[in-house]
Amino acid sequence: MKLLTVSLTLAAMLGVDAAATAQSEISDTVMTTTGRRFRGIEIVGLTDSKLTYKSGSEEKDIRASQVAEITWSEPPQAFALGRAAAAKGDFATAANQYEEAARASSRPVFQTECRYLAAQSLARGGRTDPGRAKKAAEELAAWLDQNADGFRRPDALLWRGRALVAAGMFAEAQTTFEQLADDSLSRGWLPVWNARAKLELAAALQAAGNFAGARSAYRAAVTAVRGAAGDDPDAEFVQLEAQANVGVGESMVQEGNFEDALKYFRDLGSRGAAPALRAAARAGEGEALFLQSQKSGDGSALRAAQVALAEASVLDTTNGDTTAKALYYSGRVLLALGPDRESQTYKQRAASYFDTVVRSYGTSVWASRAAEELRR
Repeated sequence: MKLLTVSLTLAAMLGVDAAATAQSEISDTVMTTTGRRFRGIEIVGLTDSKLTYKSGSEEKDIRASQVAEITWSEPPQAFALGRAAAAKGDFATAANQYEEAARASSRPVFQTECRYLAAQSLARGGRTDPGRAKKAAEELAAWLDQNADGFRRPDALLWRGRALVAAGMFAEAQTTFEQLADDSLSRGWLPVWNARAKLELAAALQAAGNFAGARSAYRAAVTAVRGAAGDDPDAEFVQLEAQANVGVGESMVQEGNFEDALKYFRDLGSRGAAPALRAAARAGEGEALFLQSQKSGDGSALRAAQVALAEASVLDTTNGDTTAKALYYSGRVLLALGPDRESQTYKQRAASYFDTVVRSYGTSVWASRAAEELRR
């Protein structure tokens, strides 16, 4: 039996106030972005500006931007089940488990976190289902209304915008991403949030079919990323810049301008480019070749796509969205080649690619697409 349970039982037997005893047994852990750990504390407040905690009788703050990870004290079992379901890509179950964890806890600060995670899970699971995506957007809007300065506000705006895109509500998505960009500046969030907002806005315009506007927005996103990254960008900034650059070419692909897209990607990945950018360019080239082959029936383009995608996976030092994209399209290429041009295990190999994307890149848009392929 866990220590907290024992303490509560003894408290009841001795006539001690159980809530007060439970309060004294709370032992949260916070890890900061510098690697420092605050152990044996009680988190009593979480906003987009600070985390407030008690250590003994003393109350202290940590800047929200410095919080890297929170380990909650004695969370309900449903919380762990929610995390496990999300890791497997079962977002409907994850959402239900997080809601159950919120109901099972008496800590308001933990309940707020669980309800955000439930809404986020709905958004992650609805990226290929407009109806579910709309429901997720509504849940995230409700969470934002109830937590105007919540710790998860930046994340909630990001995922609400993505859900609105998936629901086909592009004007609202644009407004949401613009709000994320504005809030990131006015509320003093980390500069990366402004860069993320600009990139997501460009993707929303692309999804809406505004390809010229998307290309302009992607170029603005490149500028925003470089401005936020400084002289020594970390892996995320490198990846964001690569995604923004690739977005320009992807908008050409989606528009059906395959030759222009291929020329753009080949120029982008020319000698001297950073490995992450070369990787993203090769993945874009592989995508363009694959989609072009689907339209033209050119088998040689499929083989060229297969090579480009394999090289992209090797070159992607960030092991991020580029690898997820390359693996997803590698699976699609295998299915297109079929048993006559591949081994009889081509379906199993393709499924292995899709499964890796779902398990290892769950926050990527490619994960939901890979999951859709696995369901076919």
